[in-house]
Amino acid sequence: MNISNRDRDQIKQLITEAEEKSNSELIPMIVGHSDLYPAAQFRAAIIVSFIFSVGLYLSPLSIINPIWFLWIQIPGLLLGYTLGCLPTFTRYLITKREVEYEVTQRAIEAFFDHNLHTTEKHNGVLIFISIMERKIKIITDVGVKAKVDQKVWDEIVGDFTSGVRNGEFVEALKNTIIAAASVLENYFPADGKPRKNEIKNELIIED
Repeated sequence: MNISNRDRDQIKQLITEAEEKSNSELIPMIVGHSDLYPAAQFRAAIIVSFIFSVGLYLSPLSIINPIWFLWIQIPGLLLGYTLGCLPTFTRYLITKREVEYEVTQRAIEAFFDHNLHTTEKHNGVLIFISIMERKIKIITDVGVKAKVDQKVWDEIVGDFTSGVRNGEFVEALKNTIIAAASVLENYFPADGKPRKNEIKNELIIED
């Protein structure tokens, strides 16, 4: 995902403005994938090795010795395993349940890894986007959960998804930050007192 320096600066400014208007910490984060999905690689290996065997059986070659059907599976296994490592193929070899579990787990881990659980008023919010799975999760700390209904975040997630489908990923991300900022300002308005910026106001991008 290519995000220009200009877009990064704009995102940083949106985060700064959001935190100035509310007693909260907001972080957007993008990762290439949430898991390596080894099961997908083995599924691909089995499928391709089977296709190789069927291809040999249907070929015009006169194969009598069944050992050849075993040998032909070896390159099939290797090729399938390799293909299963590619995101383009992995996406079609994993179940919705696996995706939901792995993306949620990675998002929760990121929430704690970046210390969003240590804010003074427990009002940390993580906007987590996993590219390969095409999923977004908004993870909030207990202070936010106590006041903001999950349906509010679900609506924001839905708007982001619609934007991405229209080919406007960066704009969708900016709009998501703005929408999240509006929610935080509504429920946790700034009290006018000086506050310490507990976490850097930057977009986080990881593999």
